[in-house]
Amino acid sequence: MTTPKTTSVPRRAYTLEEVAEMLVEHVDTIRRYCQTQDLRGAYKTGSGGKTSPWRIPDKAITYYQATRRTQ
Repeated sequence: MTTPKTTSVPRRAYTLEEVAEMLVEHVDTIRRYCQTQDLRGAYKTGSGGKTSPWRIPDKAITYYQATRRTQ
């Protein structure tokens, strides 16, 4: 009897622009949240240098929404 192969779903990560639209915030605000780790788990792609784009996983967005202060 063979064990079926399990395939994991690729981790979905969003761009700054996508998250800004989702959270109705300015792109610069989302970038700052990534830098300050308000969006925990956000990471830079490529070499991680200044010009490398940010990617924000679902978990970071969910955590942010659950813990941010209401206005």
